[in-house]
Amino acid sequence: MNENTQSKPRPIFTVKNRRKIWFFLIPIIAVIIGLVIWAVWFSSIFAVDQVRAVNANDYELTQQQVTEIRAKAGVTAGDPIALVDADTAAREVAELPWVQSVEVRRGWPNEIVIAVETRTPVAKVSTGVGELAVDSSGNTFESADINGLPRIDAEGDALIAAVEVLVSLPENLSSKITGISAVSRDNVVFTLKSGATVRWGSSEEADFKAQVLDALLTRRAEIYDVSAPELPTTTNEKGPKED
Repeated sequence: MNENTQSKPRPIFTVKNRRKIWFFLIPIIAVIIGLVIWAVWFSSIFAVDQVRAVNANDYELTQQQVTEIRAKAGVTAGDPIALVDADTAAREVAELPWVQSVEVRRGWPNEIVIAVETRTPVAKVSTGVGELAVDSSGNTFESADINGLPRIDAEGDALIAAVEVLVSLPENLSSKITGISAVSRDNVVFTLKSGATVRWGSSEEADFKAQVLDALLTRRAEIYDVSAPELPTTTNEKGPKED
């Protein structure tokens, strides 16, 4: 044999060597996976230690609202955060009358965040249990933020129609209203701060009616009727308002 002939190097990762490596790696990987599963699902490392309720609107939730949210969500300290059913918790919290929308998020490693959007009162109604707030969709709920809002005397579809009319008005008109009554969707009536009455009718042609009423209010009268805005009328008119 020629002494200058070089032997071929043996490969490091032979089939036999790879088998030995995997023989040692598989148990290690299995142990790591087991530790991860135990830590996430069964240990206190990733257990809930705080349920935080926040408001997506511009103001803070009251302590009572926070208590109600936590009670409805049903998430308790010590629950594995990975096993918290966020969808179910969100559905439960959404049942609170004053909640418009809700999102439940995991704040790893130990926090559940419940973000709600609260309903905004636009008026109030009197009920057998006291005064309730009404939002722009006609939903009623308890709220401490109803002082100064107009009172609506209506129920069912008539209540929804009254709210639709109220939120459709420009600020210069809605700010003059102290009360609204409605016996049907087509018979909405306002009471103004001046004591005068506005017969509005249905919620249709809101922009046209608002323009007509704004023009009529330059004259003093007991009743302004814009239910047929093409033919508006006034009752007991007393002439133009004094500057």
